[in-house]
Amino acid sequence: MRADDRDTAPRAASVGFQVPAQLDQLTMVHALAETVLLVGGFALDEVTDLLLAVDEVVTALVLVAVPDSRIDCAFTGGDGALGARITAVSLTDSPIDEHAFGWHVVATLTDALRTENAAFDPDRNGYPTTVEFGWIRRSHGPSAT
Repeated sequence: MRADDRDTAPRAASVGFQVPAQLDQLTMVHALAETVLLVGGFALDEVTDLLLAVDEVVTALVLVAVPDSRIDCAFTGGDGALGARITAVSLTDSPIDEHAFGWHVVATLTDALRTENAAFDPDRNGYPTTVEFGWIRRSHGPSAT
């Protein structure tokens, strides 16, 4: 990359972590996600909204997770955009209730939302489930930096 290109090239960074799929780990997920978002340059009001979406998704997945499994969270962000991918192994083949209030909250706070339910995995004794959402900053003024 040329030196002149560095100012215009998209900046994206990916960070991920895993925690046990247990309700008492929600605080850890919240703290880690908050740190990722703040270090990524998101404003406090943006972080608040995005954390609410993360909290809702992780809670929904923990409640249906196979015992002794993990929640895998990955965030990719840069230039005022965020992509989140949260994965768990579920006890059922359709673990997310897309009619629930929490799911509507996530859909309202994000710009793109998708759930993928894979076939039963006998090695993991459950159904791999992934929730992905995207968010893009709308303002382009001085407060957007």
